[in-house]
Amino acid sequence: MGVCAIRIDERLIHGQVATLWQGSWNCNRIMVIDAKSANDPILKSVLKIACPTGVKLSVLEAEKAAANLLSGKYGRERITIVTKTPGCLCQLIDNGYKLECDVTVGNMSNGAGKKRVNKNICVNEEDVKNFHRLNDEGYKLYSQMVPSETPSPFMPMLEAAVKEA
Repeated sequence: MGVCAIRIDERLIHGQVATLWQGSWNCNRIMVIDAKSANDPILKSVLKIACPTGVKLSVLEAEKAAANLLSGKYGRERITIVTKTPGCLCQLIDNGYKLECDVTVGNMSNGAGKKRVNKNICVNEEDVKNFHRLNDEGYKLYSQMVPSETPSPFMPMLEAAVKEA
């Protein structure tokens, strides 16, 4: 089976992912790719608690995630990748893994040095660079907060936000 969904959402596993998205994805493993979470036992524990019952969880750095995916470690499991930033997806690619599906962009909160793309997505210069890289490599990027919402092409929104600044 392999990877059936990829979502960028800085909240990683939270109410929407555990309930609404999980039903839409129908996966049996969530792979969180986040170096900080992978190396912090407390954050890992919180993610395990948030993970839906019956769904396996992997919390990994990008290099290990790519190695596991490339080796076929997960067999016929249906995997959802969740990460905080587009940079983690670029790290997967740098480690030899080619993304198998479109990328859904969810919540990325505001902060110093960030530009607002829409109500729920704010990006910094590194995010912009990484989104451009993903787009240039042919990956489709969509903005969508919940499964019932119609996905919107992300790059035109990003371009408009960058142009305004």
